[in-house]
This record gives sequence, structure tokens and C-alpha cells, in this order.
Amino acid sequence: MDKSLIAITYKTANGNRICVEVSTPVKELLEQSDRQIRSQRRQDRRHLDYVDFIGGLSDAAMNHPQADAADLVMKMESYRQLYTAIGKLSEIQRRRLLLHFVDNLTHRQIAELEGVDRGSVGRSIKHALIQLQKYLTE
Repeated sequence: MDKSLIAITYKTANGNRICVEVSTPVKELLEQSDRQIRSQRRQDRRHLDYVDFIGGLSDAAMNHPQADAADLVMKMESYRQLYTAIGKLSEIQRRRLLLHFVDNLTHRQIAELEGVDRGSVGRSIKHALIQLQKYLTE
């Protein structure tokens, strides 16, 4: 029996734990796969949040034909306010916000694209979101 096996513990959907012994290369492959899955889930969440925003009034009306006119008007007004608030951001903040939430780029990818460090991209997006919140609560 190979002594270079490593025990990995997983938590199942029902809360039980299972233990599997695998070799080091398999462990590394599983960890890489887990990282990719988590990254994809983050991108999916960002994309789904923004798709609802971009879809706007027409998608809401098509997906919910029973929604009353008042709800649709309120949603349209919310979108108008958000578009106006985004327009008040600096060009850099607006670009980075759209690259992150629309194009699903990570902070690292945006930093490489712009030739800046990742931290400045993260801070820029964070400040853009804070500014949006201020604009929308005024």
C-alpha cells in the first residue's frame, strides 16, 4: 500500500462528512478544481445580478406578465436612478465597475488590462459602489 496517500474530508449536502484518501497529485488537482468552481460561482453571481439589471423593464414584463403597472413603473424608475448614479462616477470607476460586473473580469484581470496593481482596482470598485450608494440615497 502506498504511504503517500493524503486524507481529504468533504462535507456532503446533507451535512455528513466523508473521508477519501488520494495521492498528492490528485489532491492538488481537486484543490485546483475547487478553486475554479468557486471562481465560476462568483462570476455567475455577478453576472446574474447584472443581467437582471440590464434586462430592465421589457424582461420584467415578459417574465412576469401578471405584474401590475405600478411595479413596472417603480422598477423603471429604479433603473433610471441607477443609470444616472453610474453616470456621475469618474470614467475610471465606471469602466472598472462595468468590466467587473458586466464582463465578469476579476480585479486581477482588470489590473493586468490597465497596467495597474490589483489593490487599486479593488479600491476603485469599492469606492464606486460606496459612491453609488450615496447617490442613490440622496
